Amino acid sequence: MTSIVITLMALSLFIFIDAFNESFVFDEAYTMAMIQHSFSDIWNITATDVHPPLYYFILKIFTEIFGDNLLTLRIFSVLGMLAIFLTAMFPIRKHFGAGVSLLFIIIVSLLPVSQYLASEIRMYSWSMFFTLANALAAYQVYKNNNAFNNILLLLSALCASYTHYYSLMGSATIFGVLLLFMIVTKKKIRNPLIVIFLFLIAYSFWLPELFYQIGAVNHNYWITTLTPKDLLLFTYYLFSPKDPTHPYMIFNLPAMSVALSIMLLLIAAIAILTIREYKNLNKAKIITALVFIGLFLIPVISAVIISYAMKPIMIPRYMTCLLGCLVLGVSILLFELYESGGHSARTLVFGSLFMLWILSVGRFFSERQYMAKCNVEYAELQNYFSNKNTEKTVFISPFSACGWLGMLSVMYPSKENLFFVYSERKTPVSYKPFNLIEVNKLPSDFDFHYTQAYDSNPIQSKGNQHFTNGIKNDYVIADSLNQRLNPQRLEGRVIYQMRTIHREREKHRNTH
Repeated sequence: MTSIVITLMALSLFIFIDAFNESFVFDEAYTMAMIQHSFSDIWNITATDVHPPLYYFILKIFTEIFGDNLLTLRIFSVLGMLAIFLTAMFPIRKHFGAGVSLLFIIIVSLLPVSQYLASEIRMYSWSMFFTLANALAAYQVYKNNNAFNNILLLLSALCASYTHYYSLMGSATIFGVLLLFMIVTKKKIRNPLIVIFLFLIAYSFWLPELFYQIGAVNHNYWITTLTPKDLLLFTYYLFSPKDPTHPYMIFNLPAMSVALSIMLLLIAAIAILTIREYKNLNKAKIITALVFIGLFLIPVISAVIISYAMKPIMIPRYMTCLLGCLVLGVSILLFELYESGGHSARTLVFGSLFMLWILSVGRFFSERQYMAKCNVEYAELQNYFSNKNTEKTVFISPFSACGWLGMLSVMYPSKENLFFVYSERKTPVSYKPFNLIEVNKLPSDFDFHYTQAYDSNPIQSKGNQHFTNGIKNDYVIADSLNQRLNPQRLEGRVIYQMRTIHREREKHRNTH
């Protein structure tokens, strides 16, 4: 009953956050544009991107039943979190006990990153669920190598691997660890080998796309080289009291640094206490906990090594695909410390959960304030276009602002609208799933809305200047909206309503 109450409280909080969030970011616009395509188009489009198609398929079916407004799309991410909580209430409780199940639910509810998982219109909550289900299915196969458990292992691995590539890495790790333990303990591995063989056959439909994307990553990829600052971000991303990409809102950097340092010290203290108390703890439970933690660490560490040795492929949010395994391992470990450890162990467990609660509350209020700011900007944008024709018009941006133009195409998706990306020369870029058309010639004889992003990047500024200088003899600005997105830096976007000079003169003649 306690687990149910905490789950309902967490889900209510997530839905409240989703209902309050009235704007969206580029990655969410990408999802919103993707599900407007057919299933075959989704397969082909995402084959040229970086994620498999299962999430988009399921979300498309969901929105065809319940609609595709912002709240509905976000609730689908909440349903992924619900699936994780149900996994805790049933298979986790069955295998590891009510105490571990409760701890798992508490930690998932309190982790600040859970607020992101439940609100972003992306695949991460579902990827986390499928990977966790895959790990639990492998555990069940190890305990009872029957046909039903092996079918669960196969299906969960396919769902995970068709949702995200880091879940694919997780499934590969799960298969490897399962075979290793079964061989060491002299258990029959025939059924798991059949599962792996069937998995490879079922995943072979996507293998050509996977190999193509690996080749694309080797040539050009948007993830930049990892720096020491990035590695530091990996250590605290999951319990950060703010989104790392967002500005500081209700607290400053020193306060955040102190809070995160305390959390990291508590984690270090738990590790030290586990080593010190190891002889008094249940060895089988500790090993099980470490295996689940290893299912998280092995793919992450491997990706970091690949990022340094070959090509950068790792960003912090990819860790959330494997987060369920980490939380389960930590929950088993903490409950064993709580049950078998002394007074200091119990104090440390409660202290860690309390600190996690503080960070979660900090994230909630910080992100709520940031969302309020974004909602105001979104309302300003809608108000700007409220008295303008958005059903049969042209939108243009330079190449540097094509992402922002894609978001506008989601906001105003009329089939009669045209969205042009201007580039001085042809670029080898696919603008799918957005309905964007690249043009290499400056306009001169039709009205349009021009949008540009700006920051301190001189290349971007040069591109903006090239466009405005090229059309200034033919156009006048009839209206404009300038939004400074980050008050701490020169970063924002501008929209101009551009009218040809002869139409503007005709308008003045008619007015007078």
